[in-house]
Amino acid sequence: MYLRCPAQYYFRYEEGIKMPPRSALTKGTCVHKGIEHNYRQKIESKKDVKVNEVKEVVSSEFDERKDETDWRDGEDPGKIKDRTVGLAEMYHVNMAPTIQPLWVEQEVEVPIETFGLILKGYLDLVDEDMWIRDNKTTGRTPNKSVIDKSLQLSAYYFAYRAITGESPKGVKLDYMVDIKTPKLVTFEGKRTQREIDRFVNTAGSVAAAIKNNVYYPNEGNFMCSPEHCGYWDICHKHF
Repeated sequence: MYLRCPAQYYFRYEEGIKMPPRSALTKGTCVHKGIEHNYRQKIESKKDVKVNEVKEVVSSEFDERKDETDWRDGEDPGKIKDRTVGLAEMYHVNMAPTIQPLWVEQEVEVPIETFGLILKGYLDLVDEDMWIRDNKTTGRTPNKSVIDKSLQLSAYYFAYRAITGESPKGVKLDYMVDIKTPKLVTFEGKRTQREIDRFVNTAGSVAAAIKNNVYYPNEGNFMCSPEHCGYWDICHKHF
């Protein structure tokens, strides 16, 4: 969040102001819940649950989150729910059978010794072939460059290597693209030592900036707009 917009980080984590999620985030969270539900049991069972079970998990999660979502004018929660369940079904039928999970939502806490920091987080998915994977939902077809630029995947790679003492086979992004005809898109990539060092240096720089109270609005980011940022009004009053 700090890299996206230091002002947004300030309002969320320094002032403690939490904004309700937009529909895209609710959709992604609910699909992720269905995927997690299946893979957690698959570690031991080696089998996927029935698709209707996943759809039920996603549907129930959506219903729980519906009232806390910031719906925009013209959005139909019912239709978005149907598309959310549809994305989860598409993934479960076409992608899940090809993956045997080893770790699912694995909590990690490893030192970044160079800067005296602790990296805390969760590795979404590591499969038995030692690929680190992350699942995403998006409203447009992504470009392969996203995997090369993903600081999140570099962090996962760093954490995995710190825990196991070995390098994973690589990193993968599995996208569920919510367009007129939804589709699955997978990108795979590697991480060099230089890219891991770049992550470590970035983490150190961000930590130093926060420690020194360096906060400013990043108006060059495409997300800086009333439609995409819940902090838009308060930001323009504060900065």
